[in-house]
Amino acid sequence: MILNYYRVIQLTFLFFISIVRINAQIYSVSDIDSLQTIESKRLLEIGDYNGVVNMEKKLLKRSQELNYTRGEIRGYINLANFLCGLNRNKESFYFLTMADEKLKKFNDAVLTTRLNIIYGKNYQTLGLYKESLISFNKAIRLAYNISDKEDRNQRLNYIYNQKRIVFTARNMLDSVYAMERKLPMNSELYVALAERNLNSKRLDSAEYYLNKALSLHDQTPAESRSEVLMSFGKFHFEKKEYDKALQYYLKSLDATRKIGLKKSEGATYQLIYQVYKKQKNIEKANEYLEKYTVLNDSLTKVERDLLDIPIKKIINENSEKEKNNIYYILVAIISLGIVLFVVLHKMNKNKHKRKDILIMEKERETDILKKKLTSTFDELVQLAIHNDPLFLGKFKEAYPEFYNSLLLQCPTMTSKEFKLCALVRLNFSNKEIAQYDYISIRTVESKKYRLRKKLGLAADIDFNKWIMK
Repeated sequence: MILNYYRVIQLTFLFFISIVRINAQIYSVSDIDSLQTIESKRLLEIGDYNGVVNMEKKLLKRSQELNYTRGEIRGYINLANFLCGLNRNKESFYFLTMADEKLKKFNDAVLTTRLNIIYGKNYQTLGLYKESLISFNKAIRLAYNISDKEDRNQRLNYIYNQKRIVFTARNMLDSVYAMERKLPMNSELYVALAERNLNSKRLDSAEYYLNKALSLHDQTPAESRSEVLMSFGKFHFEKKEYDKALQYYLKSLDATRKIGLKKSEGATYQLIYQVYKKQKNIEKANEYLEKYTVLNDSLTKVERDLLDIPIKKIINENSEKEKNNIYYILVAIISLGIVLFVVLHKMNKNKHKRKDILIMEKERETDILKKKLTSTFDELVQLAIHNDPLFLGKFKEAYPEFYNSLLLQCPTMTSKEFKLCALVRLNFSNKEIAQYDYISIRTVESKKYRLRKKLGLAADIDFNKWIMK
């Protein structure tokens, strides 16, 4: 009896010690390596972004306690990557800066490649496509220093896919096709091909690629699975099968909410709004349009507040390059002076000829621009007339300077107020605005009056003329 009693005490003590060890997270270096690679990948595939962020923070702390530099840097980079996926770019840039500083004294091709990939992803998220491509191209150069061939090829394929996304956003189709030729077929690429066929109304081809993507369901991360569901919704929407489209959109929405992907959530709200609009369910359509508007305003504000972070980094990088390359700059200036003396004489002879060519080129560019502006203006008018939710996004793309100047004048301007300004800019009358927004003319006049006060315009200033300037 006494022996059994002591045995129970011994087992209880051992259980207590094991619990303390787990809670204290006493990880070895090999534990950290395994968790930061295998377990992080598993959590990412099931869409547990918050779980993987919490785990990485604990592993980062343990790496610092062990003075395990590789684990610490990998932790910074992993956190930056996952936070970027959650649109928490400010935190992502913070961890990238920490990793960047550590990598100045720690040479590792894989980590430096990943660092530049995630810088590129952050720039891409913020719409800084030029800076994004610079980072991705730098990552490609660094990836060739990775000794493991399989790892190197995986990194390169990932970068090519990210560049494909950027080129798609910039409508650079030749570059998109070039990246696609470099990539092995996967779920994300099948979805991209399906979307392209949907846009061209080739529904049979779109369905073929969507089924291909669906066949890879078990090998696909949670984020990509939500994109497949969304694309199936678009497919059924094009076929006017609105109930089926709604089912897929709601499944996609549930997936993106669980992961925490705010941009995808907003895009899905917009698509659901369009379905309810087609079904003439005005109450539900307005509900999801409101959800989209609120979330979009929130994301726009966050992105606007974040823009100074990458800009500061770019400026700092340029300053650093200037310090490191000052000797080469001086040599280049002297060499340039010598070459310039020789070249100027030759340039003088061709001056008039070059001037004529430039004038002709400018005239051609002006003609192209006029045609493009006319086409864009007509498209915007039609979107406005049909009260299409895509109107604001298209307008911002067409008139970025107008949008930015309004934000500088009134940073708290809402989407609805900006839409009113956009309609005035497109020369809509009060009567037309009332007609297409389903409100009274008096309501339009009241909105203009409140907006005048918000913008701080004097009483003698004509609101419409001020907008047109």
